Amino acid sequence: MGIKQIAKLANVSIGTVDRVLHKRAGVSKNTEKKVLQIIKEVGYTKNTTASRLKLASIKKIEIAILIPKGKSKWSYWKLPKKGITQAIEELTELGVKVDFYNFFDSSSFIEQSEKIFQQKYDGIVTVPFFRNESNTLLSLAKEKNIPVVFLDTEIELDSPAYFIRQNSHVSGMVAGRLLHGLVGNEGQYIIVNIINDKGIHANGRQRENGFREFFKTIGENVSIRTINYPINDEFTVTLEMQDWLKKNSLKGIFVTNSRSHIIPQLLKKHNIKNTFVVGFDMNKKNIKSLKKNEINFLINQKPKYQGYVAIKGLFNLLTKQDASELNLDIPVDIVVKENITTS
Repeated sequence: MGIKQIAKLANVSIGTVDRVLHKRAGVSKNTEKKVLQIIKEVGYTKNTTASRLKLASIKKIEIAILIPKGKSKWSYWKLPKKGITQAIEELTELGVKVDFYNFFDSSSFIEQSEKIFQQKYDGIVTVPFFRNESNTLLSLAKEKNIPVVFLDTEIELDSPAYFIRQNSHVSGMVAGRLLHGLVGNEGQYIIVNIINDKGIHANGRQRENGFREFFKTIGENVSIRTINYPINDEFTVTLEMQDWLKKNSLKGIFVTNSRSHIIPQLLKKHNIKNTFVVGFDMNKKNIKSLKKNEINFLINQKPKYQGYVAIKGLFNLLTKQDASELNLDIPVDIVVKENITTS
């Protein structure tokens, strides 16, 4: 049964039924209730795909993507971009398109956000690296009724938001368990974090907290040191770090970001042995090190899938008012040499 038949049963115009279906103003409460009851009784379901195909040439769904630049030090961000691109290829015929904006620090995040709001976008996908700046973006988006989806990390913001991410605290606890199985209670543990212009990345801080909590939960007071290094600096081994690492005891290094591949190079350079490494993400350099047994475990937070689901989820929200895919907790996927996949 189509809209015409529903309008006839309700004794209203086709336009009134259309307004009810799309939740637009201009319909009395009694009429809306009557139309919705008939829709429920006849089991009518709107054909969103057919509607979008008709509208695609007239009204595009335009989404702004605001993520770090996907090259060199930010190579991780090539992965969610691949997922976004794949989703767009599947939705192009339905009139969905994206524009990419890139930032390097909090200032460029603000600058690019301002450019986005100068345009008329239907949705925004970004990363909550900077709390104040993310709150400002979210507030402006809510004023304009633009949904925002945050990837990679969840932080507490002033207003409710959509997050597609892995639980960073839990993944840190998993990393602790993995390294503890290799290093034990008598070894040394080192956490390596990245610092941006606002400090440690939120997910790095959450992962470190989870790592430390794991040892508290098992009642072990092990030696854990933290190394923080700026995103734009080359990571080097200081004399103090050499003293730690040269000891004969077993050592476990937890890299809270996607750069664990830099650790094996430094260990070789300083002839440091008896060391195990756990890091994040399936970029090419990490995979190469994992295959060579230089990294023992990688935790995969499926960034390509995060990007893909963000676009598909926004499409469903904008066309069906269905937000069910926009709050996702990505399971902790442990990757070893034997189960590597690049999908």
